[in-house]
Amino acid sequence: MIRSIGHIALALSLAACSGNGSSQEPVPTMTGKHVTIIHGYVASPQDHWFPWLKAKLEAQGAEVAVLALPDSANPRADAWLAYLKANIHHHDRNSYFVAHSLGCITLLRYLDGLDQPTPIGGFVLVSGFADSLSLLPQLDDFTREPLNYPHLTGLAMRRSVIASRNDPVVPYRQTAALSRSLKAELHSIDHGGHFLGSEGFTELPPVYDELARMIRHKYGDTEVSIR
Repeated sequence: MIRSIGHIALALSLAACSGNGSSQEPVPTMTGKHVTIIHGYVASPQDHWFPWLKAKLEAQGAEVAVLALPDSANPRADAWLAYLKANIHHHDRNSYFVAHSLGCITLLRYLDGLDQPTPIGGFVLVSGFADSLSLLPQLDDFTREPLNYPHLTGLAMRRSVIASRNDPVVPYRQTAALSRSLKAELHSIDHGGHFLGSEGFTELPPVYDELARMIRHKYGDTEVSIR
């Protein structure tokens, strides 16, 4: 299913969160839930909307870790994967993951390597990709090997992808293709850019809202378009 969110609706969602500290939907209790946030290329846990999301989730009782991947300006696929293996301590039904940009393929590669009968709660991918980016060929090592999509869809009970139609770094078509491969719900935002702090995204309510839906186990079956 594709949900399209226009810039006006996104602005209203941001204003709602900034004004009273809550999103438009009822806030779930997140006690006992573990959320791991994984940043992308040339980023850190202090960048973009990561601190806001961490604080918002912790306020609802979740345990949150924002990983600091090594040498994000010159990342190596093997080093990032090794870091996830060493620093992710929860991957069960109460475990949820949020990743941005290069963090998405790194997370998927990590999950692809898990051999366990118990599924994870779910993941939200923002501006993700699984194929080479023409603007960033130095990241090709991250996408060289194909993913085992049947394994990933079987492992993650709930899967959501957020994409911007005017993303200057990761083309929308690549994020949409990843969503289809993962059989994930795709949320399209008209003017999200690459969801960077420098573009004004120090908060990103759609990510929190998706996690809240996952935890409540509630998803709609109809397409929603907001312009």
